[in-house]
Amino acid sequence: MLRRFSTLLALVLFVFAAFYSLVAFLLSLGPPTDNFVPMSISHEKFYIAPHRGLVSPLPPKYFFEAAVKHRKQWIGLHYDHRYFKFELNEKERSRMMRFMLEAWFEFLDENRLESWIAHGSLLGWYWNGEPLPWDLDVDVQMFIRDVDRMSKEFNTTTHKYITAEGESRSYYIDVNPYFTYRSRGNGENVIDARFVDMQTGLYIDITGLAEADPIRHPNVLSCKNNHKYLVDDILPLRQTLFVGKRAHVPYEFEKVLQKEYSRNALTNGKYMGFIFSVKDQKWHRQSNIRASYRAGNARTGVRGQTSNRTGNAGARSRQSSSASPADPSVDISDTTENNVETQPQGLAVGGGRKGPGKL
Repeated sequence: MLRRFSTLLALVLFVFAAFYSLVAFLLSLGPPTDNFVPMSISHEKFYIAPHRGLVSPLPPKYFFEAAVKHRKQWIGLHYDHRYFKFELNEKERSRMMRFMLEAWFEFLDENRLESWIAHGSLLGWYWNGEPLPWDLDVDVQMFIRDVDRMSKEFNTTTHKYITAEGESRSYYIDVNPYFTYRSRGNGENVIDARFVDMQTGLYIDITGLAEADPIRHPNVLSCKNNHKYLVDDILPLRQTLFVGKRAHVPYEFEKVLQKEYSRNALTNGKYMGFIFSVKDQKWHRQSNIRASYRAGNARTGVRGQTSNRTGNAGARSRQSSSASPADPSVDISDTTENNVETQPQGLAVGGGRKGPGKL
């Protein structure tokens, strides 16, 4: 009798252990954020309860960009497909992006939401406090709790903005319903929300930062596109100006930019056919500059003399050469890398003091 009871008990324990192992294996197939456990109430802004279970096989793409035919190929533009009407020229796009940023900063202030400029927009701020002329969208980041609050209180609402010229504009707030899926997946839903210009389809990409693994990697924040930051890289946020409006940037903005783009991006004043001018703190198309030089020299009949100046860690060397300004091989820029300065602890200053290119 005792032997039978022992055998039965052993069988029950074996079945239980097998069932437990099977359940553990099935749970391990879920997203890694299933192990997401808040560590302290003081870090609550970095946490969001993960979505349990999977949408088979992965959540479908939520945001869709406009597609147009270019040289017999379909390409996606930086416009929301719902509001896209036609592609804007460079001047009008720049004006619309400025209005959109002003409206976004107003929306943040009115609703006490915390956000800061990021990625290419942060690099543009670093140079001269303006978006890069070749950057076709705007990038900002938020802590995941602010994305969650925006989802609950403002999702699918419209923000009205009156420009300085008295023009009324409308912006649609759209939060990706899959923002609680914190793994990259197939890369179709790395954007957590958008602030969309309803007149043109231009938008601001919003990504949330969260602690993906607070037990093993506390104070490490990440977005769904595998960008990682320490909390101390972001906080405390620095107050600054972007397009002339009050904005915020990460505390260690140079460290953040160097990690994402390399040191060269902070010192090289020539990129994408543009040259940065220290004189007027703007990026200029290199082709326009050369055309201007040619036109000026054609009027005066003078052969231009150009100089190329390079510098490294405070040391400079100069080289001069004479050539026809119509020669496309001539480098008409005057560049320097002596731009390493200590930022103030309060107001962060973008650009201005850092511009390495000179015309």
